[in-house]
Amino acid sequence: RWRWRAAGGPDVQALVDLSMAHYIKEIEGIFKADPIEGSRNLMLAIVNQFYNPKKELVSVAQDQASGKIIAYTWAERGQRHAWSTEEMVMVRVAHIDLSASQRERVFLTAQMLRMWEVWARACELNIICSSTVRGDQKAFIELHRQAGYDIRGSICYKRLAPQPQETSKFAQQFMTGEQ
Repeated sequence: RWRWRAAGGPDVQALVDLSMAHYIKEIEGIFKADPIEGSRNLMLAIVNQFYNPKKELVSVAQDQASGKIIAYTWAERGQRHAWSTEEMVMVRVAHIDLSASQRERVFLTAQMLRMWEVWARACELNIICSSTVRGDQKAFIELHRQAGYDIRGSICYKRLAPQPQETSKFAQQFMTGEQ
């Protein structure tokens, strides 16, 4: 029904629209949402990804019938815990069109979790950090728990176990787009 692909510049407005329609209410009262700033930050991340695929990950799920973007995720590297030198993947966004069925939302989230792991391995990073600002976070957190994340409040951490060489080859193909 949908296909994941790397985001491109022409996708930015659809990503901002998706976030504004479904998620901005979650930060109201804390941050002032600025769609122009969001657009700029997304575009910079997409450019970073284009020139250095191991710098940032911005992927979209596009409905194959309508062409509509129904979900996207954005992750970056270069983050560290205050008490560690280990670099980690920090998930910045995991947004899904909330008009999708609950089953589709669960499946899309599970795909994002897997995508983060593949990208982290391609970047040779062992830790993923994902968090949520949503008021209703139970299902999101539970999916992380089922995927082996260690839950600390609304922050989910996963230390990836070493993988055989075959996974590294898969990760390399993922990063280069080879079949």
